[in-house]
Amino acid sequence: MSSCFTISLSLLFFFINFAATEAAPTFLRHYCPNTTLFTPNSTFQSNLNALLSSLSSAATDSADGFANAIVGQNAPDQVYGLFLCRGDIDITTCSNCVATGKQDILQRCPNRQVSVIWYDECMLRYSDVFISSVMEQVPSFTMHHTGNITDPTRFMQVLEETMDDITARASVRKSGKKVAIAEANFTSLKKLHTLAQCTPDLTVSQCNTCLRAAILGLPRGKKGGRMFTPSCSMRFELYPFYNASAIAALVPPPSYLPSPPALVTRRNERSVLFIFFGELQSYFVIRIRGVNLFKKREENMISAIILVHHAINV
Repeated sequence: MSSCFTISLSLLFFFINFAATEAAPTFLRHYCPNTTLFTPNSTFQSNLNALLSSLSSAATDSADGFANAIVGQNAPDQVYGLFLCRGDIDITTCSNCVATGKQDILQRCPNRQVSVIWYDECMLRYSDVFISSVMEQVPSFTMHHTGNITDPTRFMQVLEETMDDITARASVRKSGKKVAIAEANFTSLKKLHTLAQCTPDLTVSQCNTCLRAAILGLPRGKKGGRMFTPSCSMRFELYPFYNASAIAALVPPPSYLPSPPALVTRRNERSVLFIFFGELQSYFVIRIRGVNLFKKREENMISAIILVHHAINV
């Protein structure tokens, strides 16, 4: 009887550990330049720890899989951060990923003032400069399937058409998750599966710009590929890699592109600690950029940062 109990207990611990291992997020890449360092035990480090704890806590109750925060009174001790979870995962998986990133980013990027870490399930980043509602295309990286496509011309035609479609649909979402998926027939036996996503704090124009630049960075002639930036990501495969029902449950995006918001100047910027959740927040930050999408270089860039007080009861 005792031996049976011991065996059962051992099996229980085995399955618990196995489940924990299975639930661990899949690490992809990290970026932390050594040109920006903070002093150990400094005010910046204290603010950074508070920021990561706040983001990790926010992930346990974020229906949009996104939040950003600011900790600190003044530069150079202020820390800005955010996380974004893949649009098809549940809150528990999102929370586990951010909690892992909270510990992992400090170990992989010790004493860094700027860091970003990507997993298959989420992204976590922080910086000593303002990053909320700012479209960032660097740093970026790609991943690709080792197999090559036998008909690259036909494949690229289908891929570009499908990516154009999900770029438009992800961009026009005004609130909640800025994510879209699509399937397309490559051959009679093979389907192309695609996903595009932006951080929800981006405007329609910013998200569209980020995703269209990501399309150009996708690997060519491969059976699968991904493109990651701090503000958006894209992926395509010849097999389903997302939870389609979770995306289908989201509110459908509008079928038109609204006019861009008016440019507003900055006034009375003050912050100690704010957590933002999509558009349902009492405080939100906007950065507006005018970018010419049809030239290789950005020209006549106009930018303004505003901190706006927005009443929830509207």
